Amino acid sequence: MRETKLKGPDAFCRSYGEAMRVKDGRQIAGHYLFPYISFTLGHVHSFEDRDSADAACIDQIARFERAGVGSDIRLTSFRCEPVSDDAALCHVTWEVFPPNAIPGWSWTNVYGYRRRGETEGFEFNISDQEIGKLLERFPDFYEQ
Repeated sequence: MRETKLKGPDAFCRSYGEAMRVKDGRQIAGHYLFPYISFTLGHVHSFEDRDSADAACIDQIARFERAGVGSDIRLTSFRCEPVSDDAALCHVTWEVFPPNAIPGWSWTNVYGYRRRGETEGFEFNISDQEIGKLLERFPDFYEQ
């Protein structure tokens, strides 16, 4: 029997948190399966492939810096609920620590974890809390 190097949903969430901690857009995008779909406040966005995800994740980190939010974003907790042998819903809570004495805040996103043979990743996320709370504090965030 061949030994797999798959992490499973719990370790995968921790790995995703580490990618965010080191602010590596490519490493963050490496946690997605394609097409990756994001549902946010009634809007749908997708990354069709790794190249588009890399570019978007790198840009999002830069946008956080330009907007004054900063990119000190930390995984604070997660909970994974199995859906099947190969899928789970991962409730991941993050906290941001902005620079310049701006008060931080936390939010929870839901990620759809999937194992596909010898690969694993997030197929989708629901990020209403993240973007809702961000836009309350930085209403022109997407204009940066």
